[in-house]
Amino acid sequence: MSDHSSRKRLPATAMEAVEGLDLGDRLYVVTGAYSGLGATTTRALLSAGAKVVVAGRNVDSQAAFVAGLTSPGNAKATAIDQSKIDARHTLDLGSLASVRAFADHLNGTYDRIDGLINNAGVMNTPPGVTSDGFEIQMGTNVIGHFLLAKQVVDITRRQVWLSSRGHTLYGDPPGNHDLKKAPRINLGAIENVDLDAYDSWPRYQQSKLGDILLAKEFAARYPKLKTCAVHPGVVRTNLSRHMSIGTMIRFILAGIMGNGAPIITPDQGARTQIWCAVMPESELVNGGYYADCKVEPAADAANNMDDARQLFDFCDRVTADFQN
Repeated sequence: MSDHSSRKRLPATAMEAVEGLDLGDRLYVVTGAYSGLGATTTRALLSAGAKVVVAGRNVDSQAAFVAGLTSPGNAKATAIDQSKIDARHTLDLGSLASVRAFADHLNGTYDRIDGLINNAGVMNTPPGVTSDGFEIQMGTNVIGHFLLAKQVVDITRRQVWLSSRGHTLYGDPPGNHDLKKAPRINLGAIENVDLDAYDSWPRYQQSKLGDILLAKEFAARYPKLKTCAVHPGVVRTNLSRHMSIGTMIRFILAGIMGNGAPIITPDQGARTQIWCAVMPESELVNGGYYADCKVEPAADAANNMDDARQLFDFCDRVTADFQN
């Protein structure tokens, strides 16, 4: 495979992130693989010859996505080898039983995962809990991914956790971000969910903070494993389906006025997670937080290793019944 160190500039798109690479000997697992950033990531990795395990929640949507990848009507289908796609199982991160079953499939089928890309997630959801009783954003974005990552850690070489600049959020978005003021992780709010007083944006902040903390703690506990967390940018996907019109307008105006990030396409947003998944091991900053394909400062709350250990131990405890 070609060496990223020979490149003169960072990629601007997902396809540029794999340009010139031969990933024919690589296996990647992408959660949330059939829509948004996940779909773009899957297409890019397949185009470079990698094998991809497609992990999505809805069986019909997953089947339709895979059929579209290899359809004769798809101009790029000839570049995709159908045998490189494993879409035999679905994955519901809000159900620990589903996560365990999917992990069993991976462990029973493969002896090496070159990259586990924890891409799936929810944002700013209405009040709710997962089927196992966890606050829905933390349960989906963090605890479900934790169980998957832990169950396959022995065969995994690299983890890429999709986080967000949202981990620095305090108050209402889009303008209140601060590396110093962002709240620390609150483990009590994960199991003790007050649905009557539920505030979705602080819960989203906690879940994206949790992704960074777990990336750091997995790196600390498993010396042979490489990990990182990434911020994709403010991307136009269906992740914003729970966002109010007023909030969407504030995001757009902030980008136009230079007070916030511009809204970008999935092809632009997926470049960082792909870049981190395929770059040479020697170039990846282990446990690092990446944005725009380079390491960026994370909030103080994301660098608190005591919190990282406590979150890992919490996730380990509440998923114990679903582990080997």
